[in-house]
Amino acid sequence: MKYILILLLGAAITVQAGVFGSEKVAAGTNSPEKDYDSVNGSITVGDKAHVDNLDTVNGSIKVGEDATVGKVETVNGSIKFQDGVTADHAETVNGSINLGSGCLIKGHAETVNGSVSAGKGCVVDGDMETVNGKISAIGTEVDGRIETVNGNITLDKGTVVDGDVIVEKSTGWFNSNKKVPEVYIGANVIVKGDLIFKKKVKLYIDDSAKVGEVIGDNVIDM
Repeated sequence: MKYILILLLGAAITVQAGVFGSEKVAAGTNSPEKDYDSVNGSITVGDKAHVDNLDTVNGSIKVGEDATVGKVETVNGSIKFQDGVTADHAETVNGSINLGSGCLIKGHAETVNGSVSAGKGCVVDGDMETVNGKISAIGTEVDGRIETVNGNITLDKGTVVDGDVIVEKSTGWFNSNKKVPEVYIGANVIVKGDLIFKKKVKLYIDDSAKVGEVIGDNVIDM
């Protein structure tokens, strides 16, 4: 994961933005080359708006239905997309990422301390990743991998994952969490890659699911 790059985001925005309040983009705005930046404020984009990158440090980002945006990045805040949003990627450090139904994410959806969820018909062209949080994909297509360290993973209702599903070993700062992650592979799920577990996990695989090899020395059936 690109932890250092994400953390450097705060310094970069502070130098360039000069914007300390919240930003609101009206519904239907058509400014595909315009960025919206903040430092200590949230960013809200209205329905069916078309703008470019959204960056903040201490604030959440919300994008309305059927809106199109560029890179969506924050440090201390959550990211929430309503249904039908198109974005280049979604990235935060301390916050959750919630992708509504029918969203198209052209890159990754990644956080460190927070959950990542994607709804029915959502397509993620890159990876879904977190360290301390759960990952949920319901009727979702993930072209990359799914990865966590200390969180549960739930894949259900025909979710398709092209890459691997990985639970990484806890190291360094994250080694204090002794909870055993639970991995649920539900009905009609397809994982074209492998299930790779580098620590103890509890695993359930539905009879209708299709997965690659299960790799790990300490897998407990749920």
